[in-house]
Amino acid sequence: MKSKKILYGVCGIGMGHTYRQLPLLDELAKDNRIVLFVYGESKAFYEEHFRHSENVTVLTVSVPFYVGNANGLDFAETAKRIAASGIDHEAINLAAMERTQELIGKPDLVISDYEPISAQYAYAHGTPLVTIDQQSKYLVGDYVQAIAGQTCLDEVARLRLFFPAAALRLACSFFTVPRRNSKSGTSEKVIICPPIIKPAIVAMKKRRHQTKQDKSKSGTRTRSILVYISSQRDFVQSYEEVLTVLSTAPEYHFHVFVKELPQHLLAGLPRNVTLRRHGDTRFLDVLAECQGIITTAGHTLVSEAMYLGIPAYLIPLAVYEQQINAHVVGDNNFGVCAETINEPQLTAFLWQLESFAANIVNDKKGKNNKRVLVPGSGEKKILAYIRAALAKADSA
Repeated sequence: MKSKKILYGVCGIGMGHTYRQLPLLDELAKDNRIVLFVYGESKAFYEEHFRHSENVTVLTVSVPFYVGNANGLDFAETAKRIAASGIDHEAINLAAMERTQELIGKPDLVISDYEPISAQYAYAHGTPLVTIDQQSKYLVGDYVQAIAGQTCLDEVARLRLFFPAAALRLACSFFTVPRRNSKSGTSEKVIICPPIIKPAIVAMKKRRHQTKQDKSKSGTRTRSILVYISSQRDFVQSYEEVLTVLSTAPEYHFHVFVKELPQHLLAGLPRNVTLRRHGDTRFLDVLAECQGIITTAGHTLVSEAMYLGIPAYLIPLAVYEQQINAHVVGDNNFGVCAETINEPQLTAFLWQLESFAANIVNDKKGKNNKRVLVPGSGEKKILAYIRAALAKADSA
């Protein structure tokens, strides 16, 4: 198949979307011309990653946050925030579209991970749109009940506002999605795929298994916990409070990753805590060795934890996506779902690490736990769908 022109949009809220799309982009960039729409945290990452690429041009777009509530979207509050920001989103986005017009004109395919400006360009040019995200499962899943006061209605409203039509909707999920009753009248078609697991994590699974066997034979055991505080929103606790709780478990060493290193805390860190910044190159080494993960409940890291068989202590943010991720883990004894990092639940989590890990691999009957967790990585499956869409565009 000859080289194609692809417009690819990646959400910039946090790093989850960025890392999830990286394996797909690296593969597609080998033999296709790609214009990449990015913003937020994805911007700096992809500008550096593709700095020397001849096939990829990275352009900046601007996407305001649409405020949600239990009934859908709060347009009034969204308008206030946009006005207060002083950012001319439309001018930025039109400049990106103009540059895209110069570079590739009408693309053969547009792909978006929850980034709406690329979708607008697709609609303007009549180009097929493929969406890849985790939220699209709410269009077809049986998720009518609120969790911790949160509903998926705002996620559904954003999807319908940002991506009212798509040639193909792919939703990544580390857990099985209960399908809505066919009599509900929904006409949405969404293909549920396993989560996209980075190649480094796939390789790590074998490494972790071998390390576990070696240490079991030698009688040694690493007592290490990875703590990742998301940059998506303000955390529910201060760093001081978190460190105080972690200090109550001196038999474990906690590797804590945060967006910015609080200088006033570095001198007085508990002896069992190491503080690191997001993006630290030692993150993968810590992940490869740890017995458990403490984090907010974002899709990417939780998916990786379940893939690797690592129990998770999850503190979900006040959004439905994180609430459901955390409750799948907590309700099925793959770890803990909690409102805060606190001493009683931390003690219980550490005490049950081995049983939680066993539950991730096996159900109560000792069979492989495929009834809850979606096994494997979705990278090859999703790439096959993309290449099929490109081939279809070629024959059109």
